[in-house]
Amino acid sequence: MPFLASSSAASASPSSRVSGLTGLRSLAVVAVLGYHLLPAAVPGGLIGVDVFFVVSGFIVTRLLLRERARTGRVSLGAFWARRARRILPALALVLAVCIPLAFLVAPHLLSGIRRQLIGALTFSSNWLAIAADGDYFQADQPDLFTNLWSLAVEEQFYLIWPLLLVLLLVVVRWRRRAVVVLALVLAVLSAGAMVLLSAPPLGSPTRAYFGTDTHAFGLLLGVALAVGMGAGEVRMATGRRAVARTALGVASLGVLVALAVVLSDASPAAAHGGLALASLAALGLIWSAATVPPLGRVLDAAPLSWLGERSYAVYLWHWPLLLILGATPLAAQPLLVAVVTAALSILVAALSYAFVEAPFRRGLRVHPPLPRRHVVLPALVVGVLAVASAGIAIGHDDASAAEALVERGREAIAHAAPAPAASPQTGSGADSGPTPSPSPSPTSTAATPPPILGTDITAVGDSVMLAAAPELQNALPGIAIDAQVSRSMWPATGILSSLANDGALRPTVVVGLATNGGVDPDLLADILGIVGPDRTLVFVNAHAQRSWIPGGNATLADFAAAYPNVTVADWDGAITPYPDDLAGDGIHPQPAGGDIYAAVVTGAIAQAHLDEAQAADAAAKAAADAAREAAKAAKKPAAGTARPDDTQHDDSHAVPTPTPTP
Repeated sequence: MPFLASSSAASASPSSRVSGLTGLRSLAVVAVLGYHLLPAAVPGGLIGVDVFFVVSGFIVTRLLLRERARTGRVSLGAFWARRARRILPALALVLAVCIPLAFLVAPHLLSGIRRQLIGALTFSSNWLAIAADGDYFQADQPDLFTNLWSLAVEEQFYLIWPLLLVLLLVVVRWRRRAVVVLALVLAVLSAGAMVLLSAPPLGSPTRAYFGTDTHAFGLLLGVALAVGMGAGEVRMATGRRAVARTALGVASLGVLVALAVVLSDASPAAAHGGLALASLAALGLIWSAATVPPLGRVLDAAPLSWLGERSYAVYLWHWPLLLILGATPLAAQPLLVAVVTAALSILVAALSYAFVEAPFRRGLRVHPPLPRRHVVLPALVVGVLAVASAGIAIGHDDASAAEALVERGREAIAHAAPAPAASPQTGSGADSGPTPSPSPSPTSTAATPPPILGTDITAVGDSVMLAAAPELQNALPGIAIDAQVSRSMWPATGILSSLANDGALRPTVVVGLATNGGVDPDLLADILGIVGPDRTLVFVNAHAQRSWIPGGNATLADFAAAYPNVTVADWDGAITPYPDDLAGDGIHPQPAGGDIYAAVVTGAIAQAHLDEAQAADAAAKAAADAAREAAKAAKKPAAGTARPDDTQHDDSHAVPTPTPTP
């Protein structure tokens, strides 16, 4: 992360120091902590990573430019050695401690640990996660070291960019302005690639978010600013310029805060410009803080500087600690898990910074020298833990219980009988709806819903639905299931649109995608727009110890209450009394849990059909009553109109009857 450059920045001469950067790292790590620990309050805190990227691109490029200006050359070997001293000790400590700890507390968290360890040690975590269908936004099968994807992106940048910079400035002898233009063009291309690859058919949110090519725009914007400012002294703004740049800095900070509160990974807005906007705001804040001393001093206030210096370790520790604590009895209290995770992360990061990171950055030259026991004993403990971690990773069976259940579901779907041929009766046409049932007669007293047929159901879901697929197929033969690990609500519109365009969207649509992130009401409205008013839409709510689950389930319930053809299958309420019917992760259903899942879905569909039948019955009765009233009204003569058979009673034409004389 950009905090990786902090040591080099601090060791540079005072004249080279740019104010505000350490405090900005602190704000960025707070945003990331908020996103992971309190996602309902900070749904857009993922922008913290993009702020880190901009800071990192700026600091590293400025250091390289200053070295060239000072010595006439750039020592790439020395640069990479500094990076290794800064990165590897803290990373090794996290791996050495968290793998055995997860093994003791929650072995299911070690799913895919060999891949993760290889990715951590080779700085290829992002690409290995893409290849394994991993997802930063997932909750059903989170990797213990998912957060290392961003470290991998930065390390790849540290490897490639110094070589390219030396080539451009020394070999090709480009001017600074040309390098700035190149960096900006590449940043625009990277942001555009994120938009294109954020959804099917070209890609996926995982590919767009994890890809080095698609997420390099923040690093490149930092590069452009560093090259544009040059290697010399930072020129401080005065007068009106100082006022204008202060206003720019305050506005940029406001944009970052607003994005952290408003942006959501449940919406495509993040990939479609939200993260790029955050990077631009970070760029404006860096420039303002660097050239307006009061603003820089505010950002570098003591508490922010302290946390910013330790932000690298905080970032490394918080995610595995969150997962491990979430697998303990504390999981029943998400707020307590968040508080304990934050406190432990900061505490362990402070210890790591003092006893691991700082000594290695100084090349183990400590003044005054530490007693040997203060060095040998910690090194021995870390060494033992590292060996234990490697042994666990090598010997651990990647096929955890949850993975086995998911694989069982994949096989069931793969061996399912072919779907029936499309026909208007099965609702497989793009604009077809449920087959209308015969209208109840005006004299009927009970609604008669149509039978529930699996051939009338399209189901789109995540790995929870995937694990329950065999039971869904048994309960609803012929059901079409499209389920995938790590899938959130975000790609639902693309999947359903594709099915509708292909004439494969059936009369009843079941969507079970609430586990892996927040639920956006606007996205639900888009899904309903694709499904249409003539189909039945069933949302399956989520069951997991994740802080966003209650809010997402409430959003689904509120949305369903507003539309007559939308209902919710209460999976959370049905499975809560039966935790033993779930895998060890407390999320994926075992076969008995799959039976409950299938029963909940079937019951929700049955209730929806019953409600529709009752509504049709009520409408038919209302129509019959209206027809009877209309018939009565037609038979009743209008006021002042003579009835043909009663003219003798019309006083206006009657002959007067003589009054008899006495």
